[in-house]
Amino acid sequence: MPLKLGAATYTYLWQASLEDAIRRLREIGFRYVEAMATPPHLWPRDTDARRRERLRQLCESLDVELVALNPTFLDLNLASTNPGIRAETVRQLEETIDLAADVGARLIVVACGQRHPLISPGPRELWRIVADGLERCLERCDRRGVSLGLENAWTVVDRAQQLVQLVRDHAHPRLQIAYDVANAAMVQSPSDGLRLVAGRLLHVHLSDTDRRVWAHDPIGHGVIDFAEIAAILRDIGYEGVSILEVTHPQDSDSALRESAEALEALGWAR
Repeated sequence: MPLKLGAATYTYLWQASLEDAIRRLREIGFRYVEAMATPPHLWPRDTDARRRERLRQLCESLDVELVALNPTFLDLNLASTNPGIRAETVRQLEETIDLAADVGARLIVVACGQRHPLISPGPRELWRIVADGLERCLERCDRRGVSLGLENAWTVVDRAQQLVQLVRDHAHPRLQIAYDVANAAMVQSPSDGLRLVAGRLLHVHLSDTDRRVWAHDPIGHGVIDFAEIAAILRDIGYEGVSILEVTHPQDSDSALRESAEALEALGWAR
């Protein structure tokens, strides 16, 4: 059975509305979609009940499954030492969980937040701060039937081993892992990391990078061995969706189409 392939609306963030981005992804052939839950695409406080219902209806009419929302985390910070920032981060995450439930998405992609680059608490204190925020969000997840996918990113949790440990420490069925192969490549072998997270893997992000800069390039424009990634996903029995999270606004449609074709040659299917 082929691996399921979807795409994120990320690359269209400043080119098209969320609704038009979903339509364009469907025209390219994607049925599984991850939506950016960040302005200008989608933000809980700007998205009333009517728009939420219209978005759900649009996906149903296009035979699109909205598998995840991704709020991105350049501003929000679960690891902030400022309690006001942490409180607002949790508040917005809870609102995004409600939004996901309302539009039919079963997953929120979550990054743990950033540390001060010059002086910050030690790892144990940072993890305690992050864990407190996650616990509060998971209470809302239980009520709304939505899961959190903890992502490896440019944050206090950037390695597969850390993801696994944090998820194990919580031992909550709605806290799983969203693994990003391009993010992983900046700090470790993405293939080795993928094997480590296998037992709690719920979601996968695919894009390429050359390891010199943090990038989400089209497939084939970097150094990641996607044949090996495909083999590992098959070996571990992964049944979820792999999301193309390419950011190539110069020609988004072509970048996604060509990336999908490259991955389809390795066993994925739109």
